[in-house]
Amino acid sequence: MIRYQSDRLCNPLSALFESQQALDSPAWMPEADFLADPRRQGSARYHMVMAAEAMADIAPHRIAPNCWRSLETYSEALQVLQERGVIREALAQRFSAPIRRRHQLVHGCWEVDDRLVFQAIPGAIQDVRAIGTATGLRSEG
Repeated sequence: MIRYQSDRLCNPLSALFESQQALDSPAWMPEADFLADPRRQGSARYHMVMAAEAMADIAPHRIAPNCWRSLETYSEALQVLQERGVIREALAQRFSAPIRRRHQLVHGCWEVDDRLVFQAIPGAIQDVRAIGTATGLRSEG
């Protein structure tokens, strides 16, 4: 059985599911409306970063109590979860996309095409649901 401290997961889980809810709204609007609204663009960027960071923050709370190994990067956390059978290889590869997207948004915001942000929203919502389900922290549905 995989051990973890549920009280330590409250903040990342809260941020994760809050970001999912915030991304639900622009996911259903026309792209032209999204691109015409700088507030929605900023909000989507922020919540994509928060969701990626929350997904990555969950991993150490699953890894540390089990003494699996020390982590240096977000990507390494996904690799350890995959190695230990918490998530499948395909899911680990899928979760690397939000981590890369987070890096681009945090370190290169001036180069981000908001059309690509808009197109990534449905995938970000699916990623949130999938990480919750894969780690046993949320049921499917």
